[in-house]
Amino acid sequence: MKKNASIFSDGVYILTLVKKSKVLKIIALVLLFTTIFIILGGAFAIFLITKDVNLKNYDLEATAQDIGLYDASDAPAEYPEKYKIEVKLEDISPYIVNAFIALEDKRFYTHHGLDYRRIAGALINNIKAGYFKEGGSTITQQLAKNAILTNEKSLVRKLKEAKLARQIEKRYTKDQILEMYLNTIYFGHSLYGVNAAAKGLFAKDPLTVTLSEAAILAGIVKNPKKNSPLNSPENALKRRDLVLGLMTEQGYITEAERDLAMKEGYVRPDSLSDDETDLSYAAAAIREAADILGISEKQLLTGGYSVYTYMDAAAQSEAVKLMSADAYSEENSDSLILVADNATGGIKAYCSTLSIYPGDFRRQPASAIKPILSYAPAFESGKYIPSSPILDEPQTFQGYSPKNYKNSYLGWTNVAAAARASSNIAALKMTTDVGWEYCKSFAMRCGITFDEKDALASVLGGMTYGVTPKEITEAYLSVASGGVHKKVTFIRKITRGSEVLYSANARNERVMSEECAYLLTDMLIGCAESGTAKKLKDIPFPVAAKTGTNGDGEGNTDAWCMSYSAPDTMCVWYGAKNGKKMPLSLTGGGLPAKVSAEMYSHADTEAATDFIAPDGIFYADIDTYSYDKYHVLELAGENTPYEYRKSVLMSSECIPAVSTRFDDPLPHDFEVKSGDGETVISFTASDRFIYYVTDLDGNVVASAEPDGGKKEIAVAEYGFGIRGYRIEAYTADGVAVAATQPKIAFIFGSGTRKFPFDFIP
Repeated sequence: MKKNASIFSDGVYILTLVKKSKVLKIIALVLLFTTIFIILGGAFAIFLITKDVNLKNYDLEATAQDIGLYDASDAPAEYPEKYKIEVKLEDISPYIVNAFIALEDKRFYTHHGLDYRRIAGALINNIKAGYFKEGGSTITQQLAKNAILTNEKSLVRKLKEAKLARQIEKRYTKDQILEMYLNTIYFGHSLYGVNAAAKGLFAKDPLTVTLSEAAILAGIVKNPKKNSPLNSPENALKRRDLVLGLMTEQGYITEAERDLAMKEGYVRPDSLSDDETDLSYAAAAIREAADILGISEKQLLTGGYSVYTYMDAAAQSEAVKLMSADAYSEENSDSLILVADNATGGIKAYCSTLSIYPGDFRRQPASAIKPILSYAPAFESGKYIPSSPILDEPQTFQGYSPKNYKNSYLGWTNVAAAARASSNIAALKMTTDVGWEYCKSFAMRCGITFDEKDALASVLGGMTYGVTPKEITEAYLSVASGGVHKKVTFIRKITRGSEVLYSANARNERVMSEECAYLLTDMLIGCAESGTAKKLKDIPFPVAAKTGTNGDGEGNTDAWCMSYSAPDTMCVWYGAKNGKKMPLSLTGGGLPAKVSAEMYSHADTEAATDFIAPDGIFYADIDTYSYDKYHVLELAGENTPYEYRKSVLMSSECIPAVSTRFDDPLPHDFEVKSGDGETVISFTASDRFIYYVTDLDGNVVASAEPDGGKKEIAVAEYGFGIRGYRIEAYTADGVAVAATQPKIAFIFGSGTRKFPFDFIP
């Protein structure tokens, strides 16, 4: 039985194996046919996707010449196509060629357009990352993308790119491919190709760059905004070191060459050429237009777009002339001019020695931020007007103990005088009185951005990251336009063919009252007439201005002059570069104010009218006696003497109380009584005025200082007749305030009857 059972078991086992074998064969056949179907389906899909992709339909030499850039009058404007000068491979340093090959495509000379090993590695990394992280593109593929396709990260684009790469490899030699590639790479700042990049970043021809500079160029292209040495020298040098390491590993340079190159820093060219300066507006406008459309600058420049700007040709020409003139340049400094139209927010002129979009770099604003973060919110709160008294003396604010410039203090003064002197203490007093959060929120509505760590020191320009020229111009323009915030922009319209893709639609938002804006404007006109911005005082139309200087005893790092007229708002900035400092003589009230004055001198004087006061602004007399003696701002009362009246600008939002200081200045208990051989005069002395007792002939017989006590004065009398006395009230500085009617008594000799009565003339 056991034997038979064993035979039976073996048979079942064999039968089971046979059945499993058939199942596996079926599964294998299904998988085979499925795989074949997928491959054929994939091939068919690839065919459909790439059927229209043919190299003969494209031009590998497409450049930025497709774009149209226009000024405010729709006239063509110059743009960075001047940089798009292609160079032959033999005119490009081998350092550049080797750096790009080492970083981008180390098997460039051995593959035929596609590097399958790199593609496989990229596929594995993408699967691990869970998203499309790497593309595995060769230099040939990148050429196809840069010159023909877009930067879109998609499988469709990669398939088209791969087909084009194979076609390119069949039609061109490796050296031709390299040459076209290096001439079509985008390096940011509207710089296309190594020729533009070498000149724009190093002021050199591409044949003369150093090993370090070549590695910097190669390191930029993955993320031009992040890795450009103009935006971040730190990131640029970090990427450079990566490239140098790869060049060493692949045998292009020795370790000694690598180490020597790593010791180099990045030194931006001392000055830009006139052409480069002239392109500041165009480069910034192109950058902004690309951001508006949500596309790359390369796509904008090569996509047949027309960009219409707010550029005023005359203003732009003057700005370029000033930035290029030796008289307005300073060693170790960068500078910029930005002029915006108050009505639209459109930028009429922009010129800079920096190749950076004016909304991308931040600097400390110093005192130029005070009008936005202190004066304006203080006026808007209704607690202050320019004539409000304020004590300028050393003080600690929540543990913060700032000092005024040169330790100079005004003592009791007013807000306008403190602003002209750019008092730090006064600005902080107003901010803390109104409230830091209130002032910060106010400035944010005007366009200023803050870091969460920013605190009271920001009022004096000590911000964590500072402000951009674009946003502080926007903030001042909010004041210049009567309290209405407008976005400051280069672009008014973008079209493509007959289609309007973008049209500026100003979203005007009131951020302060008209009264607040006018009070601040009037006060800042004073700063331009006799304050730190007094170089603007001779302009033949009203200009409001505030300067700012950031630095220490060793030198200055930032100098600003922020100003505006009725038509325009202007930002002029000078800043230290290359880790150095500008001379102490370069302050906001110096060269920036001088440049501002020169720009205004070429403005249309007919358009530059006076600022128009709103209905809530008026002039009224204040009581200067209360103001000077007691530091209280009060309107002059009905009885305030002429000598103590002064007309000042007022706002309906901040109307002081009416002074009662000169109301009822005379004693109510004034009496004159006859006695034996004397007349007794009694009254209660004022606590505000000096009293003089005079006889009918005007002779002073007694006086009383303002001590508020009861007074009795005995005057010896002789003979028979009428005796009369009056009390006259005077201020401490001798101004007559009021006088009583005379009071008299008949004198009949010693001990006679008394007939005191009020004398009625």
